This record gives sequence, structure tokens and C-alpha cells, in this order.
Amino acid sequence: MNAVIALCHFCEAHGPCAIFCTQTLRDTKIEDLQLDQQQHSQKECSACNYTTTTGRNNIYSKDTESGATFLSTQTSVLPEVATLVKQAAVRSLSCEINTNKDKDGGFVFFGDSARGHVLSHTFRVCDLQTRGFYQLFSIIVLMKDKYFLLNIKPFLAEHLKKISSELQAAAQRTKEAEEVNYSARQRRLSGAQFLMPTPRSLVELTCEQNVFAQLHSHFAWILLAGSRFLTEHVTFGNLPWLPPQSSGRPPAQRLTYNSSTLPMIEKYEESIDDQEEFFSLRHIKQVVRKDDFANVCYCALTGVKIIVRGAPERTFNFMMCLKKLLPEPMHNLMRIDAQHQHSISSEYKIISVSNDIAVPVASSSVFRIDFLDEHLNGHDVSVKWQGELPRKLPDLMVKLQRAVEEKTFTELVLNKQTKVHIEEWKNKVKCLNHAKSTSVQTKLKKVLGVQPQDQPLINYWSTHLH
Repeated sequence: MNAVIALCHFCEAHGPCAIFCTQTLRDTKIEDLQLDQQQHSQKECSACNYTTTTGRNNIYSKDTESGATFLSTQTSVLPEVATLVKQAAVRSLSCEINTNKDKDGGFVFFGDSARGHVLSHTFRVCDLQTRGFYQLFSIIVLMKDKYFLLNIKPFLAEHLKKISSELQAAAQRTKEAEEVNYSARQRRLSGAQFLMPTPRSLVELTCEQNVFAQLHSHFAWILLAGSRFLTEHVTFGNLPWLPPQSSGRPPAQRLTYNSSTLPMIEKYEESIDDQEEFFSLRHIKQVVRKDDFANVCYCALTGVKIIVRGAPERTFNFMMCLKKLLPEPMHNLMRIDAQHQHSISSEYKIISVSNDIAVPVASSSVFRIDFLDEHLNGHDVSVKWQGELPRKLPDLMVKLQRAVEEKTFTELVLNKQTKVHIEEWKNKVKCLNHAKSTSVQTKLKKVLGVQPQDQPLINYWSTHLH
């Protein structure tokens, strides 16, 4: 979970500050961090610092499964994060307090996109040597993702409350032990003047030498468990006015093929399961020239007939990549290795044929891709199309091009990103199909962010998505 959990304290001498901060490190090595500088910058006040039995100024642990390292220091090791934690600590102990009858601050949510979003839990810890006989602490969870923080608020509230209750119970036991020797009532009745002692640390308040090690284990577990609390799933448009989709076995393969290509399909599916060979949209870009990649995507998305001509063993992987440009209900518009010429004139939009079958010449309505036996001008693939791309491309096509050009995306990530974009626009088209009038459809387009350049895609998809 990309968040920072910090224990904050309101010191009577120095004011509010964070004394213990835990965060997740994934790409940063601990050896590269300058942790010694934090030790020199620590205050002399024991209440504003944290101490361990080993004398070190940091505690860290590593999760072997995810490879994440959880590091606890007095302040965040990242300067920009340390500033945000400091600001959140001041607010959580001064103005952002939700008092209740139990004298427990409860939980408060505050923040913005610039300074981060914070879930704060303020609580009191007994201390007979301070004014009011208590010290004010808070535990804050700081992250940039507002909605993720709000969604896991019940989970965080439950466990942060347990942590504060443990600290309060330990401090209560210390208070009861001190009252046996010299109670606060005896001090008031004696009339003696007592000097205000130095604020005590959390170790002294709880009489737990390993209290910060325990806090580190609690905070690290929350960060690890919080990352697994919510998972993302591809939505399939289950809207109130649409019939519910079955959660059972997925529909059968709608891609049309013949017996000669069946072994290749089986091999392709086995390669996906083994993840040894994975083809994404980058395969299309590698086969055709860079300038023709946009033309291929546009024709596939808007319904221009695409004819791929060549040997099946050369065209099959290319066809499987073109399949990713269409939602699953439209896969029946593809025909792999057609054996008859009449298949070309049928309703199929993406067809692959062998070199023995005659095909129409390229035009504005026919996109030709020929896998050549011999190189032509340094290329073994010939691409012909008489049409032109519009000045503004559909939004889906722009997103797909950006995903393909993103160098940090692996083949697996690119395939998932492609599926997300395709499903997003499939849901938009389904919503528009269920609009009862033109005026409702116009309003719905504004809500969904549909622009005029997206209309060719909507016209094509709407006839096949119901």
C-alpha cells in the first residue's frame, strides 16, 4: 500500500511532531538512504524521539513474497514526504480532532490532492507528570489516493483503534503503579511546589522497552494487508437497466476458424497458460511499418474490412493480435484462414486467406496486408489502403497507441491495459444503445466523454453490441 503511517505526539515543550514513521520501499535500497543524518537531527527531548534497545535510529523488515521493505524512522526518509507528514501531524493534533464523550479523538479525514489525504486517529495516554495528567498522541495514515483511503477506512479504523487501546492500557498500568507510591491527590494536598519534569517518552509511559518495535510490526502489517484489501477487476457493464451477466463458465470461443488452424489455436492457448510466448499489440507494430500501425488500428476499430493474405503459419499470430482490438462479442466478425472466396464478400470484417485465393484490390473500404515470400523494398509485408486517417483520432485509439509506446509496460501488462480500454468503450457503447431518445443519448455522451471523433467507432460497435 502506497501510504505512510506515523505516530505523532504533542510535546509541551516543542509542540506537535511525528516521532515514528513507517513507509513502504520497493525500488529504493536501504543502503542508498542517508539514515545517519536523521540521528544527528534528532531533538534532545525524549518525548519527541523514539529509542530502541539496540540504539539504532531505524527499524526495517522485508516481505519475501512481495519484495517490499517496510522502514520505520523518526521522519520519512523522502524529504517531500517528510514535509507532508509534518503538516499532517500538526493538523491532527491541533485542529483536526473529533472529540467525543470518551475523550477519544475518534477518526477524522482531511487533506487535498497537493498535501495528500490523511486519516487521523487522536487519543490520550495517561501521564501523572503532565498538565491534565495525559499526553496527546495521534496515528495518521497519509496517502495520495483519496478513494482508496476512504474505501479501506473501516479496515484501518479497526486496527488503529486496537493499537491505541494497547498503548492506553499499558500507560494505565504504569499510572496505577505510580499512584501506589505517590498519588496525584497526595501531591495536591501537600501544597509543595514541584518543578515541571522533562516530558516523558512513550517507553517511559508504557514501561515497554520494545514498544516501538511492536509499533513497527503493527504498522508494517497494516501496510502489507492494506495493499491486498482491495483488488481491481475489469468491469463488464452490469448496469441497472442491463440484464445480469452470468458468473459461471465464460462463453465459448467465438473466433471462427477451420480444422487446419485448430492446432495453432491450441498451441496459442497453451503459450498463454505457460506465459512463454505472449503476443500483444506491439506484434502488429513490428509486422507492419510504424506509419501503418495507426491505419491498421483505425480500420479494425471502425469496421473497415481488413484482408490479411499469406501462409497461415505467418498470419495466425497477427490475426490473434488484431482480435485484441475488438470486444469479445464481436470476435465472430473475424475469419482465420478462410478457404473460400465467398468469405471475403460476407459480413466478416477481419479475414485471413492463403495466397491461392484471389482478393479484391485495396480501396478506401478494403485494407490489404500481404505477407510476401520475397522482400520488397526491404520489407516482407505489403500494406495498402486508399483511405486516410481523420484529423482527430478516436479516444480509444489514442489510448491504445500510448499504451503501446509506454516502454515500462511488459507484454502482459500491455495486454491487460488493452483489455481494460476495450471493455471501457464496450460499456460506453452499450449505455448509448439503451438510450431511449436522441436527447438522452446526447446528454449521455457528455457524461461518458464521447467526442465527435469517436462516432465512427460507436456506429460500428453499436450494431454488434446489445
